[in-house]
Amino acid sequence: MPATQVGPPRDSPLRRVLARFQIAGLLAVLAALLVYGVWHTGITADEPNHILGGHFYWHGIKAFPLADLPPLLKIVSGWAPAAFGLEMPTGSDPKWQAGAEWNLAVQWSAALKDPHYQSLTLAARLPVLLFPLALVAIVWYWGRSEWGASAGLLAAAIISVEPTLLGHGVLVKNDVASALAYASFWLAAWRFWQAPSWRTVAWLAGATVLGISAKLSLLILAGIAPLILLLRAPRMIWAYLPLYGGLLYGGVLLIYQGNPRVLHPDEIAAVYGHRNSPHLLMWAATFFGSVPIPENLWSGCVSLTLSAGDGPPVYLWGRTYLGGVPWYFLAALAVKVPIGFQVLFLGSGAWAAWRGIRDRDPRWLFLLVPPVLYIGLASLSTFQLGIRLILPALPFGALLAASAWTRWRRLVLVTAAAGAMEAMIYFPHGISFYNAWVGGPAHGVNYLVDSNLDWGQDLPHLKAWMVRNQVSKVRVTYFGMDTLWRYFDDQQIIADPPPWGKELAAGRTELAPQPGIYAISASVLPGHYFAPEYRDFYRHFRNRAPTARAGYSILIYDLR
Repeated sequence: MPATQVGPPRDSPLRRVLARFQIAGLLAVLAALLVYGVWHTGITADEPNHILGGHFYWHGIKAFPLADLPPLLKIVSGWAPAAFGLEMPTGSDPKWQAGAEWNLAVQWSAALKDPHYQSLTLAARLPVLLFPLALVAIVWYWGRSEWGASAGLLAAAIISVEPTLLGHGVLVKNDVASALAYASFWLAAWRFWQAPSWRTVAWLAGATVLGISAKLSLLILAGIAPLILLLRAPRMIWAYLPLYGGLLYGGVLLIYQGNPRVLHPDEIAAVYGHRNSPHLLMWAATFFGSVPIPENLWSGCVSLTLSAGDGPPVYLWGRTYLGGVPWYFLAALAVKVPIGFQVLFLGSGAWAAWRGIRDRDPRWLFLLVPPVLYIGLASLSTFQLGIRLILPALPFGALLAASAWTRWRRLVLVTAAAGAMEAMIYFPHGISFYNAWVGGPAHGVNYLVDSNLDWGQDLPHLKAWMVRNQVSKVRVTYFGMDTLWRYFDDQQIIADPPPWGKELAAGRTELAPQPGIYAISASVLPGHYFAPEYRDFYRHFRNRAPTARAGYSILIYDLR
């Protein structure tokens, strides 16, 4: 395949200056929206765990590494607990000794009272805003390089107001960081394809390190990059591959704070003996029996791959599935992406595929393969907890839309504007966004829940609803990692936890409500997380329209 000339379309100096002012203005607006979202989004399910994990990382503690998450998020947000002078849980804590990091994180965060913990969470969130801002800048740069300043600005604007990015970009979580790393890798790969050199190999290695530091599943990039090197520069593979491998290995050692070791034969045997061990993990175990690997990286990889067959139950379109659903993420895209953006992404994607076949232009492969690959691999996984898990695919839709701008400007502009308007109607509730196909987020519980709708983020909105409506007492069933007592006291609420087990079910298989006001998190209504005998625990509420909503994730039923 022929290489494409490096560099953006030639613009006048004045046009280049204007383009920089435009993207600076867009980033300033996005930063303001994100800061607003930080203040108006309650603490979500994973954040206490990740804040505590960052705290450990900054203190260099390896006895309790929280290795389920790579270092990038810990590096960015882990300074906050240290800056607030918070004490870490002691090594004598039974939960520490048992390695139960989630329970320990809940206990640790619950012990921190407002306004201290609220301020801590806000401080930890603010540096995370760098991820969505950098992602938008990458999309702008790529679009501008290929199709000019206007197309680059359009692509950046589309991804800036995409609800999933706006909603999850304010959280101490690695989903947007993964999207940034994935886009950076494929941009680096495209630059290498255009101009193979020592410099572009180093860029590709750095992007791979960024990916591995953001999300363990992006280890796949370490396998894709050598293939790209081989296909584009087979005669230089003898030089480029060692350079790439050396930079990758050094970068991984750096971000994982060193501490490499060779795997013990017993560890290798354990991998070979596990029923869920894929062949790739077995090969890696044999390889790292001779080559040192950071301990936390290996333990995280083992945890990720060996649990691949044990994902949680999946709720989709009113039904519960065990073991995942192949079309889950396609269904999520259908209801969670604004309609205007859907039309743009699909239409421009089809046009790009036709152009790529007709012109044999490799640039289209670098825009079409990454999202298809990511969504396809995610669909094979049993961890299907929300569209956020395929967020790295969405920036490529914006880039494809920018490519269509060069031919159908008015149509693209009108469609993009329609998508942006639909997205902003529900701001700052990006986590709970559903498009008009299903009637918006008010009807989302009929299709998908979990982090598509309810991640425990709306306790502040429940408190505001009670104040606004002068409601003195509510019975609350909450799904999430925050604590009710951060917002309420015993005079305001009756805590009625979900039936996670026999003790909490208290002999009931179905909740028979008494007169009163009930506030129930949407994620518990389908019952898919519970044991089979408790799946219909909230049937009375599931078949009843709520009286009101706190945000969109807590449904309120007035049964007085």
